[in-house]
Amino acid sequence: MKRKNGYLYEDLSTRKPLLNEMKMNDFSAFFPPTHTAMTLYESGHKYHCMPGHYTYQRIYDHYLLHYILDGKGTYYCPSGTYSITQGDLFLIRPNEPIHYQADLERPWTYYWIGFNGNEAFHVMETCGFTNECVVLHHGKDMELEAALHGIAYPKKTGISREYELLGYLYRVFACIIQQHLRPQMDNSRQYLLNAIDFINQQYSYCNLRVQDIADYVGIDRTWLYRIFDTCLHVSVQEYLQQFRLDKAKSLLRFSAIPVGTVAEKCGFENQAYFSTVFKKHYNMTPIQYRKQRKEAVIGLPSDISK
Repeated sequence: MKRKNGYLYEDLSTRKPLLNEMKMNDFSAFFPPTHTAMTLYESGHKYHCMPGHYTYQRIYDHYLLHYILDGKGTYYCPSGTYSITQGDLFLIRPNEPIHYQADLERPWTYYWIGFNGNEAFHVMETCGFTNECVVLHHGKDMELEAALHGIAYPKKTGISREYELLGYLYRVFACIIQQHLRPQMDNSRQYLLNAIDFINQQYSYCNLRVQDIADYVGIDRTWLYRIFDTCLHVSVQEYLQQFRLDKAKSLLRFSAIPVGTVAEKCGFENQAYFSTVFKKHYNMTPIQYRKQRKEAVIGLPSDISK
C-alpha cells in the first residue's frame, strides 16, 4: 500500500494472483505512459472465484471497470450498495474507498481493467457513468468480451504492446457508449472538462495559477475547487501537479533530454524543485527513475503478468 493525500492506496506492485483463479497484469510496472490522454494501468480475468470471496477496503488512484461474465456479487462504495449479476458493469472511481464480495452460491467471474488519464472522466461520463451511477446493466456482448480478453491476454511485446492495449481499451469504451445513452451533462461537469482542457494547453507555464484556470472557465476560484473535490476528489493544485508529473515521467522514460529541460517543459520552476516534488511522490529522484525504467526495459520479459 502507498500513502497519498492522507489515504492508503492499493499498490499494484505488491498484488499477487491467486493460483488457478485469475490472470493479472500490472502494465504500470513496465510501460510508463506516453499517452497521458488515456493510460492502461492493469487488467485481469477472474475465471474462478471461491464462494463468498471478498476484498478488504481499498482505494485506487485510477479507475477500474469490471464486466461480470457469470455469477453474482455485491459492490460497496460511497454512493451505495449494489447487487451485481451477469452482464453488469461496475465502476470503481479514483480516491474512493470500496470493497466487494462474491456470492456464496453463485460466485462471479469477470474481466477487469484499470485506467486513467486526462480523458478518463469525460469518457466515463459519455459511457453513462456518473457520481450517482456506478453500475450499468450491459448484458451479453461478445465484442466487449473479445476486447477485454485482448487486454487481459495481450500478444505483442515491447512498445507495440501499449498501442495494442490502447486499441482494445477504446473498443471497450465504444461498445459501452453504443448501448448506453450519454446523460445530460450539468454545468459543473462542463466546467471541469473546460478546466482540464485548459490545463492540458497551459501546464508547461510554471506561473500558471488556479485563479487563471478559474478565470478561463468563467467561475469563482472557490467553486472550481469544489467541483474538482466533488468530481475527482483532489484539489485543482493537486490535479495540476499530478498532470505535470505524468508528463515528466513520460519524458524521462522516452527521451534523453536533460532533467532540467524536463522540469522546464513540464511547468516546474527549476530542477531542484522538480526533483523535490518528484521524490516526494515516487520515493526516488528523476535521475533514479530514468535509470530504473531503462534497466527494466533491458530485462523486460515477454509476459508481464504476475
